[in-house]
Amino acid sequence: MDSISSLQNKLDSGRIIVMDGGTGTEISRRGVTIDPRGSWSANTNTEFPDMVRQIHIDYILAGAEIITTNTFSTSRATLANEGLSAQTEEINQKSVSLAIEAREHCDGAETVVIAGSMSAFEPKGHPEVTPSYEEALQDYREQVKILVESGIQLIALEMFSRTVDLKAAVQAATETGLPIWVGLSCENHDGQIYLGIAGRYAGETISDAVIASSSPNVKAFCIMHSPPKVTADALKELRNCTSLPMGAYAHGGSIDDERGITQNQEQGSQWEKYRRALGATDPEKYLEYVREWVRCGAIIVGGCCGTTPDHIRFLTTNNLK
Repeated sequence: MDSISSLQNKLDSGRIIVMDGGTGTEISRRGVTIDPRGSWSANTNTEFPDMVRQIHIDYILAGAEIITTNTFSTSRATLANEGLSAQTEEINQKSVSLAIEAREHCDGAETVVIAGSMSAFEPKGHPEVTPSYEEALQDYREQVKILVESGIQLIALEMFSRTVDLKAAVQAATETGLPIWVGLSCENHDGQIYLGIAGRYAGETISDAVIASSSPNVKAFCIMHSPPKVTADALKELRNCTSLPMGAYAHGGSIDDERGITQNQEQGSQWEKYRRALGATDPEKYLEYVREWVRCGAIIVGGCCGTTPDHIRFLTTNNLK
């Protein structure tokens, strides 16, 4: 049985599946400068391929059953922020090949699934801005075609906080025939859960997102890149909107973090800024959060920005229930 068939069997049986953790922040933690306002960690696929491959290897060795390609910010529209749009095909192809090489290095062909990440359309993190549906659809179609032809097995839609680009991404991904996992980012505003990032929201809800994600290829919904303390409440709301399997992989926020990334971190190294902004929840505390998410019904767990292979190792070597 190949790894993707095995993964679906695990989902169907309700077995807990562990994904990898953050990639962009892990690249930064290892000393490479990335630009949160540009194309994030996109150019590391071609400029520092050994590092990207090693991060995938480290997550597999930590026990991750899914590794996510470093393509969160590699669509043509996002690469254009740094003048890299002409390298769209090269950067995406390289990212997938690095993930495949890492899996081969670990003899994981039958146990590790390669998920191709695609994220919110530009401008990212601003759900109050409504992009063009047709422009978003064209962008997603191009990226997902490259990812599928390069060898991904699963499409991971990540950090969606608007329904217009989510709907476009689901349509483009559905056309490939591959399974889709939808990742939603949420915020708590005045006691209500909204789609949003760092306090920026447009009044759209998890229910709106589930409706916008209508497709037979959507196989799971995840609450991801959300504050850890918000994630449990978001899962409870999600459970009322869908019968599909649920997952959770939060950013490494602090225990008191209710809204998201703190702004205006001025001093210290780039990683130190991320560490302070995200709270750098230690692996032991993150494990406590994950156990809460499992109690809320999550069977897919992992980490996002600020989490490391150590966080994933804690999940795979401890009881999650």
